[in-house]
Amino acid sequence: MPDSPDDASLQQLVMRVAHESRRRWIAELEPYGLSPHLARALGVVARDESGAGPRLSELADRLHVTRRSATEVVDGLAERGLVERRADPDDRRAAVVVLTGAGRALWETLEAARLQRHDAVFAGLTDPDRAELRRILTVVIAGLG
Repeated sequence: MPDSPDDASLQQLVMRVAHESRRRWIAELEPYGLSPHLARALGVVARDESGAGPRLSELADRLHVTRRSATEVVDGLAERGLVERRADPDDRRAAVVVLTGAGRALWETLEAARLQRHDAVFAGLTDPDRAELRRILTVVIAGLG
């Protein structure tokens, strides 16, 4: 990658921003012993709107992984005391995944850090610049199909 942003292609610039943001995210997760994959799963559970927690199959779908991989991720979060499995209130044969108190507290900490990280990454942009960048990136994403 070129040393100067002025010499970089648009794609290189977008990738550089994404790479730096991910590097910072990984550094934020390190003190908690979480990988990005575990943190994403924690977020899916935290954002579940059903009120009961997602089933393993729903978690797998949202993470775009196999059910077996979702089970392994839930095992990793459960071993850390961040989630627990409960019987699905609508189908006692199925299990749902819910945050524990520690999981909720960690999620709130990680969300606050995410907001600070994003503010830092885009600190040089004015509100109109941010709105324009959002508009442009939305158009690019829509064009990806």
